[in-house]
Amino acid sequence: MTDAVTGKSAEPAGTVLVTFKGEQWRLARGRLLTMGRSRSCDVRFPDDEHLSRRAGSLLVLNDCVLVRNDSRHKPLVIRPPAGEDRVVEPGAATTSLPFVVFSVLFAGRGGSTVTVRVDARPVTSPAGRPAEVATRSPETVTSPITFTNAQRTVISALCEPLLMRTGPHAAPATYAQIGRRLGRQPQYIRNVVKSLRESLAGHGIPGLTTDDEDAAHDDFRWALARWAVRSAVISAEDLHDLPPAPETGEDHGP
Repeated sequence: MTDAVTGKSAEPAGTVLVTFKGEQWRLARGRLLTMGRSRSCDVRFPDDEHLSRRAGSLLVLNDCVLVRNDSRHKPLVIRPPAGEDRVVEPGAATTSLPFVVFSVLFAGRGGSTVTVRVDARPVTSPAGRPAEVATRSPETVTSPITFTNAQRTVISALCEPLLMRTGPHAAPATYAQIGRRLGRQPQYIRNVVKSLRESLAGHGIPGLTTDDEDAAHDDFRWALARWAVRSAVISAEDLHDLPPAPETGEDHGP
């Protein structure tokens, strides 16, 4: 079992820092930290029967953290400082890459949430950081991908919430939201996105057209935004070129 410490001393090199309700655990490579309601767990959760007795565990690997869901019935969520949540189903596990700082969330009774914070920067190599993630376009790409100014502006606005928000708010902007952001009609945005999807599909990017067997549905905003962010084609730096956001109400239409 890993001992909790006060956190007043300097953080040793090469250790992951885990924080829960003011307590801290420092884990070297190869160490395991268990979480749940059980008294045998290192991180003890509140006495809430909606939380599993053995809810999850963290195993420090050479360059990241393995997050395992030890519950039989309840999913857990990995939440980065910005971007989509990653759901880990019961019995499943995933590495923390590309995140170097993240939270692990467990759903409690009545909508309450138990949050365990993890700082894996001391063990995460530069290759594991978001800008270096090996999720770029497939080997079928045969020529450089270039965008027109209009395409880059639209795809930047599409990806803005994924790059700047977290949790359920980290979702691609709708056509109406992009149009309002750029002072354009939603149909214009649809046309730009359509031409962009078709161009990228011609470069071998999967899942962006109805003819693609990898396409999951007919709203390709998620597929396009995920590709752009995960391949680092669009980053937070590109958002500086967007016009100031208008002070109007949210529009959640497609």
